[in-house]
Amino acid sequence: MDQYLELENYRLRYRDLGKGNTVVLLHGYLESIETFETFANDLSRLARVITVDLPGHGDSELKCDSCSIDQMAEAVNHLAEHLKLKKINIIGHSMGGYVALAFADLFGEKLESFCLFHSTPNPDTDEKRNNRKKEIELVKSGKKELICKTSIPNTFSNNNLKKYAHEIERITKIACNTPDKGIIAALEAMMNRPDRNHVVKALDMPKVSIMGKMDNFIPLQVAGQIAKENNLTPFVLQTSGHMGFIEQRQECLREVFRIIYEC
Repeated sequence: MDQYLELENYRLRYRDLGKGNTVVLLHGYLESIETFETFANDLSRLARVITVDLPGHGDSELKCDSCSIDQMAEAVNHLAEHLKLKKINIIGHSMGGYVALAFADLFGEKLESFCLFHSTPNPDTDEKRNNRKKEIELVKSGKKELICKTSIPNTFSNNNLKKYAHEIERITKIACNTPDKGIIAALEAMMNRPDRNHVVKALDMPKVSIMGKMDNFIPLQVAGQIAKENNLTPFVLQTSGHMGFIEQRQECLREVFRIIYEC
């Protein structure tokens, strides 16, 4: 059931499912609670699962014009305080990983475990920043759907496009429903986020990087090197692109259960 938390600059939509060790799932750019829906429901059979629309995405209203990655993390912390969560296992997918890193930087004492899910602590390259600037201009010129219909299929392995055609269509609709202001705010936030390799390296807890062998955004070699340099336990999904919680859902569920219980 959808619930809402009113904050000064945001109205956050969230869901609170299941019982057990608490997992907070943070979605990626152009995603929402619904993107994680099946995965979260499966996970809630053995854990308490909190999903939240990050500010400006899904049904979480962005009341101001901008929202940095750190401010997104602060919003997640307000939700954790509202729910009286003393310790959480945080899992951040793509952009959600940037928010998870900021949370670890600002509120690391609240973490039991940390998981980057197809994400990176590296800042944007100059090329990536320029691409985000181009996307901002496309949104401002009314071409949001062009971004969504190009970006979402690319999040899946090229080999999985036909197999997950229905999911791609569903997630593309979610992306297209993301408010323009939220997209622009997220692009600016990602573009301006800092390098946080030192943050993840310093974490003294179970920490994992889930990576896709067929990821079109983060090459496996790059993800593997990041994991090695930051003492992250690597978990490689052999047939996944950037959407392992859909492309290899059962494997991801087993790994997440291992992180939050066996560790």
